[in-house]
Amino acid sequence: METNAALLELCPQSLDQGVVAPRPQPGRARPVPLAPAPGHPDPVATPVPVFVVPVGPAAAAHGSGTGLSPDDCAGLNGHSRATLDGAAGRRLRDRLPGQVSAAMAAAGHWELYGTRGLLVVACGDDARRMGFSVESVRPETSPPYTPYEVLTAHETGLVAGCPAAGRDRLVTRFWVRKDAALQAVGRGLSLAPERIEAGFPGDHGTVRVPGFHGGEVLVSVRNFAVSPAYECAVAVPESLALTPAFCYSAG
Repeated sequence: METNAALLELCPQSLDQGVVAPRPQPGRARPVPLAPAPGHPDPVATPVPVFVVPVGPAAAAHGSGTGLSPDDCAGLNGHSRATLDGAAGRRLRDRLPGQVSAAMAAAGHWELYGTRGLLVVACGDDARRMGFSVESVRPETSPPYTPYEVLTAHETGLVAGCPAAGRDRLVTRFWVRKDAALQAVGRGLSLAPERIEAGFPGDHGTVRVPGFHGGEVLVSVRNFAVSPAYECAVAVPESLALTPAFCYSAG
């Protein structure tokens, strides 16, 4: 897919680097990057088109062409073609960059994930089987719970041992990984996030989510970088061969 690295920068390296986290267990490799390079999805897996749309003054300076305000993005979080079909969906597409609007119009299904100033659009039926989460890294907005309501005891200890300047980012990173994993198995917040470990980074990115009928669902969760201001994660059940194909739209 076409990319625009001038708008946002996709990091081709694993984001496990530089963040306090559990030590990798002996004999286990570090997680591999989310994608080999921007715009080049895993050739073995089915690509799922994912558009990253920045909204606000910085995006306007690059000519993103969006008619949305930064605050509109959070209100769109969790919506899909089913909830914004018809006139509401057309109004939204009219306010988005042309290539994003065209992809949404052509897709039988699309889903939205947003926080202030950033909107992620995942297109196609396979998007139903993936989980996405995006959150801004600011003390007043990240994440929608206190750390002790989101994290396990182990994760809380990691946050406590993290330098103060990095704690908000680490908590937010744990949160988006849990949120994405729960979405990928259809659990949402029906399962308290403090019941699952974020799986970061010593276990190949695997998050173990309790299933509806017992047992566990193994979910591969990877973080991706769009800007220092945000933490984002994408999750796919390990039984599925799906991968996000990112596009940063400039209009």
